[in-house]
Amino acid sequence: MPDVTGGNALRAQEQMAGTEVRFEDVTGKDREVVDPQAWRVCDSSPGANRRITSYPVTLLVAPTAEPCPEGAPG
Repeated sequence: MPDVTGGNALRAQEQMAGTEVRFEDVTGKDREVVDPQAWRVCDSSPGANRRITSYPVTLLVAPTAEPCPEGAPG
């Protein structure tokens, strides 16, 4: 799994072309990610530099206008 933490969610998805990716609102507000360009990657599952063993890969994201929650690396 590439380290996409802190980057733009759309670019992260593009970087992993061919990999099934889903987005999850890490803020707990359960918002749907309609435009990944407007979201930042706070964390991922599996984590950075880990082997992908199951799909989809989950990118834990927050809107770019909001900070990542405390404890999230991004």
